[in-house]
Amino acid sequence: MRFSETRELVHHTAHGLTPQQLQCRPDASRWSVAENLEHITIVEQSIVAGLARTLEMPPQPEKRSAVTDEQLLANFGRVLQPLTAPERLLPTSRWPVADLLNEFDAARRRTIEFAATAADTKELRHYFMPHPFFGELDCYQWFILAAGHSARHCNQCAAIKASAGFPR
Repeated sequence: MRFSETRELVHHTAHGLTPQQLQCRPDASRWSVAENLEHITIVEQSIVAGLARTLEMPPQPEKRSAVTDEQLLANFGRVLQPLTAPERLLPTSRWPVADLLNEFDAARRRTIEFAATAADTKELRHYFMPHPFFGELDCYQWFILAAGHSARHCNQCAAIKASAGFPR
């Protein structure tokens, strides 16, 4: 599910950046690297919480996902269409900039532990949770999406770091 790979990508994205660089916004309409890192973390926390609730419900083995794994993986980390995050998933400086990677790491560890435990006890392909863009996804696909989401935002961070106004 690429959790280790994308964890390393998140760390590489933030490595060596000063607080000023982490908080630099290329323009008022774009998030900073710090805001992207916070968003990645809260989305991952939200996904795990949603999946925990979903796995408490009865399985639906007759149901099918709206997209295939191949479709999700083909677009892994890419922006297909800009999405507006719901207010509860927006960055609000919940944590000090210096704590962002630790918060992300804690969320990622919980995701990996939850995924391993859930896969041992449930048939993840038989439980479904809606996604606002993709439609119904099975729980296994949500784990693919979680890893891809962090890669997507790392790509956005790379664009921020390459922008003309980024402090050097």
